[in-house]
Amino acid sequence: MHMRMRTRTQSPKAARLPINRHADAGSRGGMSVPSFCKRLKVVLFAVSILFASAAQADGLLSWPQVKRKIEDHWKTTAPRERVLSVERKGKPQYSASQRVTDSAYIGSSWYSAWITSYETIQGSFARQVALVTVERPNKSKARFEVAALYRGEGKSWRFDQVAIGPVTELGAPGDPAQPAEEAALAIFREAWAGKRSDMEVKSMKLLAPPKLAGTPKRRVLRYRMEVSVLGTAKASKKYRGQSLTCRPEDYSSVLIWDTKRGAWRADESMIQIINKDRVCDIN
Repeated sequence: MHMRMRTRTQSPKAARLPINRHADAGSRGGMSVPSFCKRLKVVLFAVSILFASAAQADGLLSWPQVKRKIEDHWKTTAPRERVLSVERKGKPQYSASQRVTDSAYIGSSWYSAWITSYETIQGSFARQVALVTVERPNKSKARFEVAALYRGEGKSWRFDQVAIGPVTELGAPGDPAQPAEEAALAIFREAWAGKRSDMEVKSMKLLAPPKLAGTPKRRVLRYRMEVSVLGTAKASKKYRGQSLTCRPEDYSSVLIWDTKRGAWRADESMIQIINKDRVCDIN
């Protein structure tokens, strides 16, 4: 049985424990020792129940069961996509509550707004994250990060839904292979050195897997990056000699497949337009 509760935040004053004015000197300013022990026993008992139920559930939510549910879900919701693999990512996660978000749009000729409310559902919940690789009818491939969600019913788990998360495009037959992370960073570093004489690159890192974009004739990879630089003598006075951390706009760092050279190259125009005042912070 699952109970819904509206989430409320108590004021510090309301959250204080009641004062036992008949407490002895050893429990000055708080509860009496017997009362405190009773409360402590209740808390420890509740915590013990929570951990015991999680330990018990850990043996009930099996990976083969989760994998089968994800495959069945894909056959129902995306019948034209062929599931190539389902890989487990991490261990099952358990909780005794779940936060639910509900959004509604209210509009009229003179007023409109989105109203969002939150509810906390009490009960037993489990989730298993997985990576699902699929092939589409056009032979392109993609990898989805999903979460299989379950609700506890007695001593068993009932499948609830599959939540879809980030997707990584893997391309189609004939597409060029994506460069390894170090290779991609080397291409970007060379382009930054050639186009940004006002900044000397000290280090750079990728913040997420690239997104495949473009057309079959012009393949593009878009990245999220963080770049640590040092303002050179050609930088403005504000940044000269300063250590900066730059985070270009999400997925604005671009590699383009050069069909003539048969290699990836950086889109240098995207590097040239980077505005330090907008995307760089002085360390």
